Amino acid sequence: MSLMRQQKFLNQYQQTSIETGMENATPHKLVSLLYGGALDNLALAKGAMQRKDFELKSKKINKVILIIGSLRSGLDMENGREASNNFEVLYSYINRKLLEASTKNNLQILEEVTELVKEIRSGWDLMPDNFKKASNSQINSVKVAKKG
Repeated sequence: MSLMRQQKFLNQYQQTSIETGMENATPHKLVSLLYGGALDNLALAKGAMQRKDFELKSKKINKVILIIGSLRSGLDMENGREASNNFEVLYSYINRKLLEASTKNNLQILEEVTELVKEIRSGWDLMPDNFKKASNSQINSVKVAKKG
C-alpha cells in the first residue's frame, strides 16, 4: 500500500474516531478534546515553523485560533462571572501571542502558548469526577436552579 493511501486511511480513521468520541462526550470531555486539538496543532505549527513550511505553519496556527475561539464562545459570562472573565482575558492573550508568533516566526512564543494551554488543560483535568461526568441537561438544571 502506498504511503499516500495509508495516510488517507489514517486520516479517515482519525476523523471517524473523533466524530464518534464527540457524539458521546460530556461538555467536560468536549472542552478537553478542544485543548488536545489546540496542543496537537501547536506541535504541528512548531514543526512546520522549524522546517520553514510557512503555509502549513499558518494553517495550524489558524486552526488553534479557531479552537481558542470555540473555547471562548463557550464561556458562560452570566453564570461564570470571574472565572469566565479570567478565561476571556487569557484566551485573548493567547490569540495575540499566536498572531505574533506567526508574523515573527517565533518558536519561543509558540512554546509559551503551548505551556499556557498545557497548564489550562491540566487544571481542567483536575476537575472533580462528578463535574466531568455531568451532561448538558444536568448542567442546565443547575443553572436554572441557581437563577430561581
